[in-house]
Amino acid sequence: MYKSVLTLLFFLVATPVYSQRERDTFKIYFDLNISTVNSKMRKKMDLLIYNDKIINGSNVMIVGYADYLGSEGHNKALSISRAQNVKNYLVKYGINENDIKLVEGKGEVERHDTRNPDGFPEDRRVDIVVNNKITKEGQAKLIAGKPKKPLAQAVNTNINDISKLKPGSILLLQNVYFPADRHVIKPESKETLEKLYQELEDNPNLRISIEGHVCCISADAPDALDIDTFEPTLSLNRAKEIYNYLVKRGIEPTRLTFIGYGKQRPVVPVEKTEEDAERNRRVEIRILAN
Repeated sequence: MYKSVLTLLFFLVATPVYSQRERDTFKIYFDLNISTVNSKMRKKMDLLIYNDKIINGSNVMIVGYADYLGSEGHNKALSISRAQNVKNYLVKYGINENDIKLVEGKGEVERHDTRNPDGFPEDRRVDIVVNNKITKEGQAKLIAGKPKKPLAQAVNTNINDISKLKPGSILLLQNVYFPADRHVIKPESKETLEKLYQELEDNPNLRISIEGHVCCISADAPDALDIDTFEPTLSLNRAKEIYNYLVKRGIEPTRLTFIGYGKQRPVVPVEKTEEDAERNRRVEIRILAN
């Protein structure tokens, strides 16, 4: 008996950390009869990647579904398209395509009661199933302490080069100003925004994401307070204001997305000076297609 206990204890101690697996399922919901990912769900996937819920080295399975509205063939195709669009988004934002082991559409979710003319919104979805394995490399990092996420990607600053940038590249939108704690664009920003408009007008294949960032709040806070709306959505509202400007000038909304990251992606992690705060308080343009 004593020997058996010792053997069990040895097995538990000797079992390497990298053999552990954690399986999570994240649900991405879609609008009725639509296969493209809406802005709310794009933001959800951004946060899943940023918060290490989906990491490179994982085994990822992407499974699409549809509700019972429509024909069986239509729903099957719709579910496949939804799954493929989720995969494309994850890969575009840094998930290794080789880690995605399965992409499939299951078609409509079987329901016994199909009398509801609006269907079931919870069936219009894609499940992202993630097995986050802790590898030997990850074990070493855990022993040394959790590695810090890169604070911000290298950015470009010349707006005239935007048409030359590859998808995933980031452009810092310089000389765009907002009053403190507000999302209203100052008049002196117009020159830069007109240059951005002209680049989009001249390059019809160009698609961008407008991404707002703020300073001077806790890294755990979702966003800064916007005194125009009295809601903690300042970085989101500033990005949306630029989006609205471009749409009003005639750029197709389908070529633009916007998102607010609050202080989740600082350039300077600890702000000690106004210059540090200014570097974190910014709007960036991410190239989606070119």
